[in-house]
Amino acid sequence: MLPGRGLPLRRVLLGAGAVAGAALLLVVAIVPLTGPLGGAAVAALLILGAIIGMLALSARDGCSVLTLLVVLLLLLPQDYVLVGPLKSVGSPAVLVAMAALAIWAASRILNLSEVAELHPVRWVLLAFTIAALMSYAAAMARDLTPAEQASADRVVFPLLGMLGVALLAVDALGGRERITRLLQRLVLVGGVAAFVGILEFAFSGFDFRELMRLPGLTANVDLVSDTRSGFDRVTAGASHPIEFSVVTAALVPLALHFCLHPAGGRRWRFVVALIALLVAVPMSVSRSGFLTLAVGLAVYAVALSRRGRINALVLGLIGLGLFRAAVPGLLGTVRSLFLDVGTDPSIAGRTDDYQAIPTLMQGHWWFGRGLGTFVPDVYFFLDNQYLASLLQGGVVGLAAFIALGVVGMGVARGVRHRSVDPALRSEGQAMAATLAALSFAALTYDALSFRQSAFLLFLVIGCAGAHWSLVRDRPKRPAAPAEVPPGDPVPART
Repeated sequence: MLPGRGLPLRRVLLGAGAVAGAALLLVVAIVPLTGPLGGAAVAALLILGAIIGMLALSARDGCSVLTLLVVLLLLLPQDYVLVGPLKSVGSPAVLVAMAALAIWAASRILNLSEVAELHPVRWVLLAFTIAALMSYAAAMARDLTPAEQASADRVVFPLLGMLGVALLAVDALGGRERITRLLQRLVLVGGVAAFVGILEFAFSGFDFRELMRLPGLTANVDLVSDTRSGFDRVTAGASHPIEFSVVTAALVPLALHFCLHPAGGRRWRFVVALIALLVAVPMSVSRSGFLTLAVGLAVYAVALSRRGRINALVLGLIGLGLFRAAVPGLLGTVRSLFLDVGTDPSIAGRTDDYQAIPTLMQGHWWFGRGLGTFVPDVYFFLDNQYLASLLQGGVVGLAAFIALGVVGMGVARGVRHRSVDPALRSEGQAMAATLAALSFAALTYDALSFRQSAFLLFLVIGCAGAHWSLVRDRPKRPAAPAEVPPGDPVPART
């Protein structure tokens, strides 16, 4: 039974009490470690999370809560936070994600949802959490600068939100229809975000951030407009052009899947979203976006027939020609980014900085220098999440981050191998493609430092795990189950 589905008043009150009690325990546990945030701020944050959790437990389900997260994540500029003392922790998306963790915890304590036992996604999330705790303990065990201490305290809350997003997706989405519906909403909202980026690129006077400056919100950082080779680099609701390009590119495999298998009709919505995503990727003028797109399409191509791959290639070439005619010079600028990579001073500067990593790791190889303590303003920019995981979490933290991507892709591929329905097989491969693209892109920027890309990674891992729960007891199927008509659904496991 899903949280919020016809619950009697008594159970709702019990759930509210459980969430409030958990909040009080968290206050007692975290207040001594708050540092710059202060006990009052943390207490207010946790009480707010408890209230949201109680409301959601009694009136919402996992799909609705995660849909709200997707909207806030992709359409509300990520530098906007609630007015007050919470500062960066007051991001609406982070607060909803933390509420998702509270909802999941309450549903498990009260046994409100039926969940698969010994789930690999839950195990890898546990391993990731343990690695993060060890890294945080390693930070507290050494003398930190004020900037390192403040950063270490701040990253705890987005990390809790990431875990909440993945766990709620794994255990509270229920049947196949709701999982697919959430992924469809993710693609459609992503298409709207991509369209916003297109408007920013086409009209220099269009200011999305000013448009979304809602009452009660304030910007916690000053964003600087970025240009490259005369082109303005767009961000829409993202915090950086690289993040915008990676997120839009990573959603392309899912959008392509729903163009081929719309699951409910109205295919045109996903066609429009796919076109917007593809058009928006070059407008950030970023190598990372094109690399993400290439990996995602290459992995998803496994689900296409030979004719489908040829059609996709032909349409892609036509699209490139039309884009080149519509925006002269942009594709040439992107091409030069790859051709001149060996002489790019920004890349050379970062790779020169990497020589300092062995020295910084001395005595910290196992658990790292500490969660969130590698502050670019103090040290240097890494632009590589794997190196960031190594520096902050040591070998243990790096292994946990790699395991996230491997297990996520594994369960997504497991959905494909254990299903006989072509639509579900394609959906499993699309999720694997998105996760592969995000994992590869993490080589080119600090993926977990950006909310959109970090939450997207955990959300898709959770959705893949939810689908896997429905087919886990089924044997692996042949590569081409021709005996099953395309429209036959896969019955949910009871």
